[in-house]
Amino acid sequence: MKKKNVLFWCGVKSEDAHLRKKHGNFEYLDLSKKCWQYWCQKNDVIFFEYHSTSESDTSAHKVTWQRWFDVFDLIEDANIDYNKIAVIDGSTLIRHDTPNFFNIAPSGKLTAFRSLENLRWISDSIDGYNDFFNNFNFDMSKYISCGFQIFDETHKSFLNLLKKFYYDNYDKIMYHQNQTVKKGTDQSVYNYLLQIHDIDVYREMPPPYMLTHLNRFDWFSHNWQLNEDNTPFYIKYGYIWFYSGFPNRGDRFNLMQQTWNFIKDTYE
Repeated sequence: MKKKNVLFWCGVKSEDAHLRKKHGNFEYLDLSKKCWQYWCQKNDVIFFEYHSTSESDTSAHKVTWQRWFDVFDLIEDANIDYNKIAVIDGSTLIRHDTPNFFNIAPSGKLTAFRSLENLRWISDSIDGYNDFFNNFNFDMSKYISCGFQIFDETHKSFLNLLKKFYYDNYDKIMYHQNQTVKKGTDQSVYNYLLQIHDIDVYREMPPPYMLTHLNRFDWFSHNWQLNEDNTPFYIKYGYIWFYSGFPNRGDRFNLMQQTWNFIKDTYE
């Protein structure tokens, strides 16, 4: 039987009261799930919903960390004979006709996207960990986003390395994460380990597969000169939309809902 590609969709709805309030009870996840299930069925990809973490305390052990520790175990426990695995944030929507990105990702390489849209955020995050990283000189051209990655069985050893590093250094990581960095969770540590271990990463995926910070780049606009077409630029020219970087947390669900209302008929 032919091995299948798997979409590991991160849709954990934390029971933490603070996080539920912060993220509007995670209502946006329901919209994301609809889109991804449709795309997976259309492209013969297994949709795997990550809805429960191995560590129940998601305040102490964030979902963004646990996804890397759980992904291979859960898929293998489900007896799925997989080829490649894509890990995707639940704060995303995908256009119905998006080409199959698994066909672009080369085998044997971890596929990810450069994260250069918010260099201040990245710089502050790295600086916050500076002494923990022993003043490691990051190659910023290689810094990637943790929001969307594709890998295969050969990368299990790297994620095991990440897990060991996390638990061995848990107190230090939490101190820096909560006291000096205060930006994100796993991303800068993940990038640190990628670079010091010289992991082979493919970073050449076309930009439409990861449009982020939509509000920063005027992606919500449309060409007003074309009276017959009011399609926003991000829907017209992008494939996968990341709803991040908004000033107000409530904007995420509102904008995802507006997007869904605009595109939902294409998924029927």
